[in-house]
Amino acid sequence: MKADRKTEAEVLAVLDRFISAYHHKDLAGMLALFAPDRDVVFYGNGEDEKSIGMKGIREQAEHDWTQDASVSLEVRWSSISSAGSVAWLAADIKIHAGVGGVERIMPARLTAVLEKRACKWLFMQWHTSL
Repeated sequence: MKADRKTEAEVLAVLDRFISAYHHKDLAGMLALFAPDRDVVFYGNGEDEKSIGMKGIREQAEHDWTQDASVSLEVRWSSISSAGSVAWLAADIKIHAGVGGVERIMPARLTAVLEKRACKWLFMQWHTSL
């Protein structure tokens, strides 16, 4: 069911915080947006980008940030639905990746599942695909 305006705004705010934290390589800020559960899942674009649990997500972000690149995400369209304490997000995004002064723009899709715990939305699953 389509999320109400309040839920939609809250989920988009969490997504915006992720985008900012990832772009600024703010590991603590990024990890704070994910549930600390052992089975939280973060899928990236590459075959080797399957991260499970906070340790896996931390290692993936640190690996990404060792690349000599700047990365930012731009949301082009989104749809948010919810039921109770669970929300799911689908979005068309653009990934802006700058390497050596050359920017590449890659269209991608994002899906995510969030759960509201103690008045705070947290990512449970994240998947980005080119």
